[in-house]
Amino acid sequence: MAPSLLACFGRSKSSSSPSAAVKRDQFSASQTVDASVEEQRRGGPVVVELFSSQGCATSPEAEVLLSRLGRGDFALEAPVIVLAFHVDYWDYAGWKDPFGSSQSTVRQKAYIESLNLDTMFTPQVVVQGRSHCVGNEEEALLSAIMSAQRFPSPAFQVNFPFPNPNAKLVQVDERDQPIGIMFDG
Repeated sequence: MAPSLLACFGRSKSSSSPSAAVKRDQFSASQTVDASVEEQRRGGPVVVELFSSQGCATSPEAEVLLSRLGRGDFALEAPVIVLAFHVDYWDYAGWKDPFGSSQSTVRQKAYIESLNLDTMFTPQVVVQGRSHCVGNEEEALLSAIMSAQRFPSPAFQVNFPFPNPNAKLVQVDERDQPIGIMFDG
Protein backbone atom coordinates (compact mmCIF):
# COMPACT_ATOMS: atom_id res chain seq x y z
CA MET A 1 0.00 0.00 0.00
CA ALA A 2 1.42 3.38 -0.98
CA PRO A 3 2.15 5.65 2.00
CA SER A 4 0.44 8.59 0.26
CA LEU A 5 -2.89 6.77 0.57
CA LEU A 6 -2.64 6.68 4.35
CA ALA A 7 -3.34 9.33 6.95
CA CYS A 8 -2.70 9.44 10.66
CA PHE A 9 -5.77 10.97 12.25
CA GLY A 10 -7.58 11.50 8.96
CA ARG A 11 -10.08 14.26 9.53
CA SER A 12 -12.91 12.64 7.63
CA LYS A 13 -16.43 13.22 8.82
CA SER A 14 -18.51 10.46 10.32
CA SER A 15 -20.45 8.70 7.67
CA SER A 16 -22.84 5.94 7.19
CA SER A 17 -24.06 4.31 4.05
CA PRO A 18 -26.91 6.14 2.31
CA SER A 19 -29.03 2.99 2.17
CA ALA A 20 -28.66 2.47 5.93
CA ALA A 21 -29.71 6.09 6.54
CA VAL A 22 -32.77 5.66 4.32
CA LYS A 23 -33.72 2.45 6.14
CA ARG A 24 -33.36 4.22 9.51
CA ASP A 25 -35.52 7.12 8.27
CA GLN A 26 -38.17 4.72 6.98
CA PHE A 27 -38.08 2.87 10.28
CA SER A 28 -38.53 6.03 12.35
CA ALA A 29 -41.27 7.30 10.03
CA SER A 30 -43.30 4.14 10.42
CA GLN A 31 -46.09 4.57 12.98
CA THR A 32 -47.12 0.93 13.07
CA VAL A 33 -43.92 -0.61 14.33
CA ASP A 34 -44.50 -4.13 15.56
CA ALA A 35 -43.27 -4.69 19.13
CA SER A 36 -41.11 -7.61 17.99
CA VAL A 37 -39.39 -5.40 15.40
CA GLU A 38 -38.68 -2.79 18.07
CA GLU A 39 -37.43 -5.52 20.39
CA GLN A 40 -35.22 -6.87 17.62
CA ARG A 41 -33.85 -3.40 16.83
CA ARG A 42 -32.91 -2.88 20.46
CA GLY A 43 -31.85 -6.46 21.12
CA GLY A 44 -28.18 -7.06 20.61
CA PRO A 45 -24.92 -5.30 21.27
CA VAL A 46 -23.18 -2.77 19.06
CA VAL A 47 -19.76 -3.85 17.75
CA VAL A 48 -17.16 -1.06 17.84
CA GLU A 49 -13.84 -1.73 16.06
CA LEU A 50 -10.81 0.52 16.52
CA PHE A 51 -7.99 0.52 13.97
CA SER A 52 -4.88 2.07 15.48
CA SER A 53 -1.10 1.93 15.47
CA GLN A 54 1.73 2.79 17.82
CA GLY A 55 3.21 4.63 14.84
CA CYS A 56 0.31 7.12 14.86
CA ALA A 57 0.62 9.93 17.41
CA THR A 58 -3.13 10.22 18.00
CA SER A 59 -3.96 6.53 18.39
CA PRO A 60 -3.22 6.41 22.15
CA GLU A 61 -5.98 8.97 22.79
CA ALA A 62 -8.41 6.81 20.80
CA GLU A 63 -7.34 3.71 22.72
CA VAL A 64 -8.06 5.48 26.01
CA LEU A 65 -11.50 6.49 24.71
CA LEU A 66 -12.29 2.92 23.65
CA SER A 67 -11.01 1.65 26.99
CA ARG A 68 -13.44 4.00 28.76
CA LEU A 69 -16.20 2.77 26.46
CA GLY A 70 -15.43 -0.86 27.29
CA ARG A 71 -15.27 -0.06 31.00
CA GLY A 72 -18.79 1.40 30.85
CA ASP A 73 -17.94 5.04 31.54
CA PHE A 74 -20.70 6.24 29.21
CA ALA A 75 -24.43 5.87 29.87
CA LEU A 76 -25.37 4.03 26.69
CA GLU A 77 -28.61 2.19 26.07
CA ALA A 78 -26.88 -0.46 23.99
CA PRO A 79 -24.33 -2.96 25.25
CA VAL A 80 -21.05 -2.52 23.38
CA ILE A 81 -18.47 -5.03 22.19
CA VAL A 82 -15.12 -3.28 21.77
CA LEU A 83 -12.48 -4.73 19.44
CA ALA A 84 -9.06 -3.20 18.77
CA PHE A 85 -6.90 -3.93 15.74
CA HIS A 86 -3.35 -2.63 15.33
CA VAL A 87 -2.50 -2.12 11.66
CA ASP A 88 0.98 -2.48 10.25
CA TYR A 89 1.05 0.17 7.52
CA TRP A 90 2.71 2.76 9.79
CA ASP A 91 5.69 0.49 10.45
CA TYR A 92 7.64 2.17 7.61
CA ALA A 93 7.70 5.47 9.60
CA GLY A 94 10.42 4.23 11.94
CA TRP A 95 8.46 2.69 14.83
CA LYS A 96 7.44 -0.91 14.29
CA ASP A 97 4.22 -1.61 16.18
CA PRO A 98 4.77 -4.96 17.93
CA PHE A 99 1.00 -5.52 17.87
CA GLY A 100 0.62 -4.50 14.21
CA SER A 101 -0.75 -7.13 11.88
CA SER A 102 -1.24 -7.34 8.15
CA GLN A 103 -4.54 -9.13 8.88
CA SER A 104 -5.76 -6.02 10.72
CA THR A 105 -4.71 -3.88 7.76
CA VAL A 106 -6.62 -6.16 5.38
CA ARG A 107 -9.68 -5.97 7.64
CA GLN A 108 -9.55 -2.17 7.70
CA LYS A 109 -9.06 -2.04 3.93
CA ALA A 110 -12.21 -4.14 3.48
CA TYR A 111 -14.13 -1.55 5.51
CA ILE A 112 -12.60 1.30 3.52
CA GLU A 113 -13.89 -0.33 0.34
CA SER A 114 -17.33 -1.25 1.70
CA LEU A 115 -17.86 2.24 3.15
CA ASN A 116 -16.67 3.82 -0.13
CA LEU A 117 -13.87 5.80 1.52
CA ASP A 118 -10.76 7.11 -0.22
CA THR A 119 -8.21 6.89 2.58
CA MET A 120 -7.12 4.47 5.27
CA PHE A 121 -6.39 6.34 8.48
CA THR A 122 -5.71 5.83 12.13
CA PRO A 123 -7.28 6.02 14.55
CA GLN A 124 -10.45 4.90 12.81
CA VAL A 125 -13.51 3.42 14.48
CA VAL A 126 -16.02 1.32 12.56
CA VAL A 127 -19.39 0.94 14.27
CA GLN A 128 -21.51 -2.12 13.52
CA GLY A 129 -19.64 -2.48 10.23
CA ARG A 130 -21.79 0.26 8.70
CA SER A 131 -20.49 3.64 9.81
CA HIS A 132 -17.17 5.12 10.86
CA CYS A 133 -15.61 8.06 12.64
CA VAL A 134 -12.24 9.33 13.76
CA GLY A 135 -11.31 7.22 16.75
CA ASN A 136 -10.60 9.96 19.25
CA GLU A 137 -13.71 12.07 18.59
CA GLU A 138 -15.84 11.16 21.60
CA GLU A 139 -19.03 12.90 20.47
CA ALA A 140 -18.92 11.36 16.99
CA LEU A 141 -18.24 7.91 18.45
CA LEU A 142 -21.11 8.06 20.94
CA SER A 143 -23.46 9.38 18.26
CA ALA A 144 -22.51 6.55 15.90
CA ILE A 145 -23.14 3.98 18.64
CA MET A 146 -26.51 5.45 19.60
CA SER A 147 -27.70 5.54 15.99
CA ALA A 148 -26.36 2.09 15.05
CA GLN A 149 -28.81 -0.53 13.89
CA ARG A 150 -28.93 -3.37 16.39
CA PHE A 151 -29.56 -7.03 15.80
CA PRO A 152 -30.87 -9.66 18.19
CA SER A 153 -28.32 -11.55 20.22
CA PRO A 154 -27.99 -15.22 19.31
CA ALA A 155 -29.63 -17.61 21.75
CA PHE A 156 -27.40 -20.55 22.57
CA GLN A 157 -26.15 -22.54 25.50
CA VAL A 158 -22.56 -23.68 26.00
CA ASN A 159 -21.84 -26.91 27.88
CA PHE A 160 -18.33 -27.74 29.04
CA PRO A 161 -18.56 -31.31 30.35
CA PHE A 162 -15.62 -33.17 28.87
CA PRO A 163 -16.01 -36.96 28.60
CA ASN A 164 -12.46 -37.40 29.91
CA PRO A 165 -9.57 -35.16 31.03
CA ASN A 166 -7.91 -35.38 27.58
CA ALA A 167 -10.98 -34.36 25.58
CA LYS A 168 -10.74 -31.18 23.52
CA LEU A 169 -14.32 -30.84 22.32
CA VAL A 170 -16.98 -28.42 23.52
CA GLN A 171 -20.61 -28.94 22.56
CA VAL A 172 -22.61 -25.81 21.65
CA ASP A 173 -26.37 -26.21 21.24
CA GLU A 174 -28.06 -23.52 19.17
CA ARG A 175 -31.80 -24.15 19.00
CA ASP A 176 -31.38 -27.91 19.28
CA GLN A 177 -28.73 -28.04 16.55
CA PRO A 178 -25.44 -29.22 18.06
CA ILE A 179 -22.20 -27.68 16.88
CA GLY A 180 -18.84 -29.21 17.79
CA ILE A 181 -15.90 -26.93 18.54
CA MET A 182 -12.41 -28.43 18.69
CA PHE A 183 -9.59 -26.90 20.73
CA ASP A 184 -6.03 -26.95 19.39
CA GLY A 185 -4.25 -26.67 22.70
